[in-house]
Amino acid sequence: MTLQYPKRAIVLAAGLGQRLQPLTWAFPKPVLPMWGMPMLHRIFALLQKWGVEEIAVNTHHLPEMVDRCVKDYVRASEGAVRIIVNHEPEILGTGGVLKPLRGFIGNEPFWLVNGDIVIEDLDAKAILEAFAKSGGFAGAWVSESFGPRTVEMDPEGRICNWHSDVAGDWGTYTYCGVAVLAPEITKYLPETAFSSIVDAYEKAMFEDGKFVTGAEVENSYWADCGTLERYLEAHAALDPERFEENPNVLFEGVKLADTADLAGVVATGGLVGGEWMRAALVGLVQLKCGEAGALCAAADALGWERDDVAVEFLGKRGSDRSFWRFANGDERAIAICYDDAARPENANYAACARLLAENGVAAVKVLADLPEKKVLVLEDCGDDSLEKRANKKGADLVKLYVPVMEKIKKFHEVRPDERLLQEPFDDALYAWERELFVREALQGRWGMDAIPEAVARELDCVAETLKAQRQVLLHRDAQSSNVLYGKDGAEVFIDFQGMRLGAAAYDVASFLYDPYVPLDERDRATLAGVYGIERKLLAYGAVQRLVQATGAFCRLAAAGQKHFEHHIPQALANLLAAADDADMDATGAFAEDLIARENMRGGGHHHHHHCGCGCEGGHRG
Repeated sequence: MTLQYPKRAIVLAAGLGQRLQPLTWAFPKPVLPMWGMPMLHRIFALLQKWGVEEIAVNTHHLPEMVDRCVKDYVRASEGAVRIIVNHEPEILGTGGVLKPLRGFIGNEPFWLVNGDIVIEDLDAKAILEAFAKSGGFAGAWVSESFGPRTVEMDPEGRICNWHSDVAGDWGTYTYCGVAVLAPEITKYLPETAFSSIVDAYEKAMFEDGKFVTGAEVENSYWADCGTLERYLEAHAALDPERFEENPNVLFEGVKLADTADLAGVVATGGLVGGEWMRAALVGLVQLKCGEAGALCAAADALGWERDDVAVEFLGKRGSDRSFWRFANGDERAIAICYDDAARPENANYAACARLLAENGVAAVKVLADLPEKKVLVLEDCGDDSLEKRANKKGADLVKLYVPVMEKIKKFHEVRPDERLLQEPFDDALYAWERELFVREALQGRWGMDAIPEAVARELDCVAETLKAQRQVLLHRDAQSSNVLYGKDGAEVFIDFQGMRLGAAAYDVASFLYDPYVPLDERDRATLAGVYGIERKLLAYGAVQRLVQATGAFCRLAAAGQKHFEHHIPQALANLLAAADDADMDATGAFAEDLIARENMRGGGHHHHHHCGCGCEGGHRG
C-alpha cells in the first residue's frame, strides 16, 4: 500500500482537565502554553508539517477560549490551513466526537490527535506504515518509554489488549493519542452519544478481527501534561537549560513581589510573594468555576484588590467544602467555600471559633465570614500539622502530644452554646456510626452481611458506658490532622464545626488511637495519664471512634478518594488494640478477621502527605 499523508485531521480539545485544576478553571488544557506557545498551536503546526490542510476541533469546556486560540492560529498561518470548530454542549468523548464530523471525515483516512499533549520529533512515516500494515484500518503511535503503558501488542504489532492487567510491566505500551484511521471506524462506534475511541477499536477487533497496529517512533517525545508535575516536566524536557535557570512557568501578567522564592510553580496571574514550592496559582479574576463569585467576595472582605490575588486550590473534601489558599503578595489566607444544606454545621464555623476563643481555647482565627456567599476566610497556619510532625522519623510523640492533651482538656471544659451544637452522642448517633460501618465497610468493602451478634452486644455495652459518662463539649473530629501550628508555633484546633455533647473518651481516643499517628502502648498510657482518663474507658471510646472512622474510610475510598484505602489497615490494627485494652474478646477476634480480609485485598500501610481536609474519619499525612 502506497503511503499517503492524510489531508484532514480531527483534534480533540473538549476535555475538562480535572487533574490540572485550578489551571483548567482559568484555561482549557489544550490552550495552556508550552514555553509560551499553546499546546493546541503546537499540534496544529505539527499537522501542517505533515501536509494536513483541514482540521476539525471539538470544544466543550471553556469553548470561547479554544475558539479564540484557533482563530489566532489561523490568522498567524495566513490561511494556510482551514480549521473548523465543532462545539459539544454535552461532551461526546474521544469516540463520540466522530459522529457529528462524519461529513468532514469524508472517504479518506484522517488523523485523530489529542489536543492536550506535547509532542517532539515525531515522524509520521512510522504511523502511516503501521496503518498500511493494518490493512488500511488503523495505525497508532505507541511508546514503551512514556506514560502509563496500559496496552499490549502481539508479535505482529497489533494492539490486542487495551486494558492490561500488568500496566507498566515489560511488553506494555502507552497509546499516545495520535492515530491515522480509515473512515469505516465510525461504524464501530456505540449507539450512545458519549464513547471512547477505544470502544470502537475493541468492537472492530472482537466483531470483525480488525486491529489497530501500533508504531513505536525512535527518539520521539510525548507527554500528556495531565498533572502539575507532568506539565513542569514537559517544560524541562523541551528546554532543560532554560528550566534549570528558572524552574517555574509564569504566565504573562504575573507580578512577583521582591520576596518571591518559587520552585516548581505555575502561576497565571496575581501578585505572588513569599516561598512557594510545587504549586499551581491562578489569578482570582481568571477563575471561571462556580465558586469564583464567592472567592471574589472573600477577597473584597479582606480589603484585597482582586487583580492582585492569586489562588491555590487545596481540594474538595468529604464534608461538602472546598479549600483555597489566597495570596496577595506576602499575605495569605485560607478560603473555605461550603454547602450548608446537606451539612448545616458548615455554617457554624465562625461562631464556634468565637466561642472557643472567648474561652481561651486555641482555635484558628476567622478573618471573614460571609454566610450569604457561603464562604469563610481563615488565618493561614500553613501545612505544619501535628500529624506531619508526629510522622517525622525520630519524633518525640509524648512531647508533641502533651500540650495537645492539655488543650483538648480545656476544650472539654468550655460551656457549650446550645445554638451551635449538633445532635449529641445519644442512642441514635451511636447507632448511626455503627450503621455506617456495616454499610460501607462490612457490606460495601468486605461483602459481609452484618456485625456478629457477640460483637454487637459488646458495642451496645460501649455505647451504654459512654452515655453514662459526664457529657462534655466534644470536637468530634479530634485527630492529628486537625491540629496545626500557628505563626507563633503554638497548637491550634481546626475543623471543630461538628462539635456536640458526648463522652470525653471519644475525643481523647480520637487522638490516642489515631490511624495516622500510630502510638505504642506505653506512650498511649502516658498521654492518657496527662489527660486523666481511665484506661478501659479510653479503650471504649476508641472502639466507637474506630468503628466510625473505618466506615468513613471505606465510604470515601469507594467514592473515588482512593488514598483513604491506605488508612484502613492501621484503623483495623488500632481497633484490635482498643478491643484488647477494653477486654472485648469478640470484637478483638472480629478485628483480626477483618485484618485478614483486608490483607487478602492487598491492603497495606502507606504514608501520605497531609491533605488538610479535616473530613470525618480523618487521614494520615
